[in-house]
Amino acid sequence: MECFIFEAAEKCLGVETEYIYRIADDIQIIPVPLAPPCYRGLIYFRGDLFDVIDLGSLMGGERSLLNGKPYIILLKWGQRKLGLIPDKIIGITRIEENNGSQTVFTEEGRTTELIMPEKIWKILSELPYGP
Repeated sequence: MECFIFEAAEKCLGVETEYIYRIADDIQIIPVPLAPPCYRGLIYFRGDLFDVIDLGSLMGGERSLLNGKPYIILLKWGQRKLGLIPDKIIGITRIEENNGSQTVFTEEGRTTELIMPEKIWKILSELPYGP
């Protein structure tokens, strides 16, 4: 299987390429009031509205080191759309079947934690909103 690899919260993370819609840059993120700190806002990209989160902050780390208009990994699955701001994009690599394991090893020997968009969405939906 092919996996899109990136870094966030000092971890190497991967998402299966079937969920990757695009990698966007130079897009203005519209802030949303009373949202959790990891929720950066919304973007409108090619007719679709995406929630944008800072993955490092969501996973308990620091906010992304990227300021201004960072690269945003756009995910689409089912009717859901989500944008992830990583610290660093590594690229696409082929990995062996993981047999249900959340941790895999790439050909380069990099230990990568696979994350599913549904898991990210679930974590995000359980965060408190408002003051």
